[in-house]
Amino acid sequence: MNTTLKIATLATILTACATPAASSLPSPPQEAVGEGWIQVSGAAAVSVAADRAMVSFAMETRARDASEAAGQNADAMTAVLDAVRGAGFDGLELETFGYALNPEYSTTNNQRTREIIAYTVHNNVRATIEDVDAVGRLVDTAIGSGANRVAQISFFAADTEDARREALAMAVESAREDAEVIASSLGYELGAPLEINGGANRITPQFYSDGPAMSRAAATPIEVGDQSVSANVSIRFALGREVGG
Repeated sequence: MNTTLKIATLATILTACATPAASSLPSPPQEAVGEGWIQVSGAAAVSVAADRAMVSFAMETRARDASEAAGQNADAMTAVLDAVRGAGFDGLELETFGYALNPEYSTTNNQRTREIIAYTVHNNVRATIEDVDAVGRLVDTAIGSGANRVAQISFFAADTEDARREALAMAVESAREDAEVIASSLGYELGAPLEINGGANRITPQFYSDGPAMSRAAATPIEVGDQSVSANVSIRFALGREVGG
């Protein structure tokens, strides 16, 4: 009997310790205003006129001797550069971005050793001008003075920061307007932005390539188009206080 009583008493004590007093229990949480959120996206694009043009052209020469091929190339490229510099292009900038001297080997079969039969030199120059309407004349000047390769023509805008900021602002405003419509339709005010992701791209040059136009010197027609800066954002807004509905 004493053993049974002790066990029953211990069980009662453990039960009492495991149950907190009613005054110490946390009160039920009240529903907070504006705990919900709205996720929206916005996009915008701003056109920018190209105000710079870049033409990459090259001189290729070939000779039996390496020094002869290099010398011929230097003389020919000097004539091309002099002609381009003397043509009066606004904001002209010239830079060499590639030079290569490569041997050519005999393709005769059954040879144990390869024989060098000639050397080829490639000298690549990039010309940048501010007058985009003068690109055709630049191409013609380079070809007419001896350049035998025009590798690439590109157009770009020198400063696109204002356009990027404008596109971003428009994308954000578009997202906010959509969020306000959604919140109002649900009967709530729109709260503060909680999370924002996105950005605006930086313009890459527009490239132009046309084989026949690249190989003749006769008032080459080249049309310049606008470039576009695009922005995309994703914004999470808090749901504000209930206003009706």
